[in-house]
Amino acid sequence: MTTRGKHSLARFLALATAAVLTMTSAACGTGQQDAETTSIDTDKVSLSSAAAKSNVMIFTPSDGISVSSHTPLNKWAKFVPAITKSLTDAGFQSKNIKVKTDGNLTKQSNDVQDYVVNQLSTANDQTNRHTTLIVAPATSANKGNEQYGDYVTNPVDAPFYDTEKPTTAANANTNTGDSGSTASSGKSSQTQNGNDKDNDEITAGKRLAKTLKLAKKAGAHTVILANPLAGFTPDLFINMSTPRQIGALQAEQLVSKLALEKTTKMHPKSIEVMIPVGEDNDSALSTTEAFAEEAFSGIWSVLEPYFKDGRAISPSKKLNSTSSEKDWESVSFKASKTAEIKNELNSRLAGSSKDGKPLHVDGILSMNDFVSSAVVDELTSLKYTGTAADINPEIEVSGIVGTLTGKHNLDKQAPPKPKSSSQSTEETDPQTQTNNDGDMAWPIVTGYGAYTDMMPEMVNGKQWMTGMENIETLSRDIAGATAAIEAGKNVTELSYVKAATINGSKMNTIHEKPMAISASNLKHLLIEPGYISLADAGL
Repeated sequence: MTTRGKHSLARFLALATAAVLTMTSAACGTGQQDAETTSIDTDKVSLSSAAAKSNVMIFTPSDGISVSSHTPLNKWAKFVPAITKSLTDAGFQSKNIKVKTDGNLTKQSNDVQDYVVNQLSTANDQTNRHTTLIVAPATSANKGNEQYGDYVTNPVDAPFYDTEKPTTAANANTNTGDSGSTASSGKSSQTQNGNDKDNDEITAGKRLAKTLKLAKKAGAHTVILANPLAGFTPDLFINMSTPRQIGALQAEQLVSKLALEKTTKMHPKSIEVMIPVGEDNDSALSTTEAFAEEAFSGIWSVLEPYFKDGRAISPSKKLNSTSSEKDWESVSFKASKTAEIKNELNSRLAGSSKDGKPLHVDGILSMNDFVSSAVVDELTSLKYTGTAADINPEIEVSGIVGTLTGKHNLDKQAPPKPKSSSQSTEETDPQTQTNNDGDMAWPIVTGYGAYTDMMPEMVNGKQWMTGMENIETLSRDIAGATAAIEAGKNVTELSYVKAATINGSKMNTIHEKPMAISASNLKHLLIEPGYISLADAGL
């Protein structure tokens, strides 16, 4: 054979070998991918198959506030349909999903007991193993805090929760998980009055806890929403937003929108914190005070550094560089009525002024939209002008409207230092600065609850942000975890399920951070999912 022939043969063999190796590699790769896909598909089929033959019974309180546009979107009427939809998406049959609402714990505990006795006690083991009870205790611990919505995880356990010892605000809650909840102390740690209503609720709480234990013993699974039951550990606990998180969320928004990181103590930002509590003669006073105390702990965890070094000041001087987490009462006020909120703001901004003119304020943390609504009205009465959008000249209200009605995004630049005609080139002590016409610019106003009637105020820039539970994500989490439980899976393998200690008991917990909603994301977070319409937003 010639040299040329040998070279040709060698090239042919090399090419043939490469082709065989390529096909082998491809075949192995395809086989591996097929195996992975089959594994994933099998897992999905397993979950869906278990869900399809399972029963879900949902018990929740009735909505805490009458139907009105001046109410939060954080309502059971919004959450329960989202849960049922997510359950059906996960493979549960709609005919096997039942919902029961009750106005109080006594009625709810009786209904849960009837279901367990009449359904689970007469069913076979197979049926019980494929039954999940999702229960949101009809707690009066939320009384006085309805302005935030129906399902806040409260800092204080109501007395009917405790099945083992008398409950006080001081010993009630010792959450150490991701919830951010802290035990309450001080004035809010008063022992609950042992009146007849409390006794009824204690009895109802014991009945509910005992009934759910019987359900678990029969083989059923349990999921508790919002507020735990003392002495009972469910298969899964859904930890909703705490007062601490609600306060911290708004404080973080103020830090961001007012660019406090770039602020100097010679040109500080003026911030008022307004935390509502109940009336002195209100049976819910201790509950609202416990809420206020924990909310301020969240606020102060964010704002303290800025007040300490002088980058933030309080126009009313209710907070200063020596304030601490214990000073929550200095910014709390009775706020059961709109007039009380207006009077409080007027007193802080106009009543504290030396020249009779309202003081300059850059931001007002209002805690919820009931308060922010009155704040907006009073700011208008005091002749503050412009909108929150004016703090950033790169944004116009027309641009915000375009974002909501169109498809382009709204990018916010860092807010510039407030302009003041009295501001000279020399730096002056911020505590001695006085007001002038330039100081009456509209401030950043925050809230929580996503009240429908406040959406137009978001669009026109009078209120900068609000907040609410991430209902869609929570609903998907609940459905996915319930399907996993029914399939006999370990729920801790799910990325959104974490182990946490709640009231001294270790339990599997789901928690999602509340959403911060502003005009820039209102369309994506509220309009597109169908929570509100363009008309609700005033468009």
